[in-house]
Amino acid sequence: MNQQLRLFDIYDDSPKSTNIKLDTLRGISRAKRVDNVRPFLRYPGSKYNAAKFIEPFWANIEFDEYREPFLGGGAIFFKMPKSNYSILNDIDEELINCYRVVQDPVMVQRLKSDVSSVMPTREWFETLKHSKPVDEYARALRYFMINRTAYSGIMNLPNWGFHPIKSVQPDKWPDRLQSAHDKLVDNVELTNTHFRDIITHKSSRRVWMFVDPPYYAADQKRAYKMSFNVEDHLELNELLKNTKHMFCLTYDNCPQIKELYSWANIYELEWMYHTANSNVTTRKIGKELIITNYDL
Repeated sequence: MNQQLRLFDIYDDSPKSTNIKLDTLRGISRAKRVDNVRPFLRYPGSKYNAAKFIEPFWANIEFDEYREPFLGGGAIFFKMPKSNYSILNDIDEELINCYRVVQDPVMVQRLKSDVSSVMPTREWFETLKHSKPVDEYARALRYFMINRTAYSGIMNLPNWGFHPIKSVQPDKWPDRLQSAHDKLVDNVELTNTHFRDIITHKSSRRVWMFVDPPYYAADQKRAYKMSFNVEDHLELNELLKNTKHMFCLTYDNCPQIKELYSWANIYELEWMYHTANSNVTTRKIGKELIITNYDL
């Protein structure tokens, strides 16, 4: 089933009848369906700003276990209300190590103290890039500081990208870390394994998975350390086709993915979004797919 939702009309700030339709679709109060914790890491392809379009897909179903096979920046986990139990996974061990340090009540306090007085410069960034920390805390500290000061948060061959005004400044970093820690403690399992292990893991709970893999036509060599090839896309399709868990899958809108997931519910989304790498802010139309194995 292929449905096209022109959500840039629905989410326009001007009063339109489509806003009433959206409220009916969602059906529950914002206080119950949104948490609004900001991710502590920047990540290419983050769904934080797109979360309002994904929100109806979690707000209108019942579940008590949440899973992310491709965690990245964890935007949806931080945005949505916390489930009774969560499994957050990523194949990138350095990324998961950083999450584990933030989850730890002692190490996160040390991390907050160490980053609050940082004064980023290009020279400092280059020195940090070439440093070789030996323990898990030092690795997490390095990862976090590079991430916050690299262009677009890209950790694969990172380039300097910190702006003295536009970027989130170091004195604000501890608040981000504390909010993330508060969300990560209690009944959150962090794993570093293949996505198939997360999707096929059995549970007696009602499971909802948010699945956000590298996109089919994405420039993975630039944005990600780990490649995701055609065989991976095909395996993911087979796993989701056979899972008993509910899933919400996001992908780039391309013919190959629409054909591959023709067996599922496909929602074509369009929305207006901002890009701002200079003083001039432009608006473009984003075109992506949300794919589910349940009816909205």
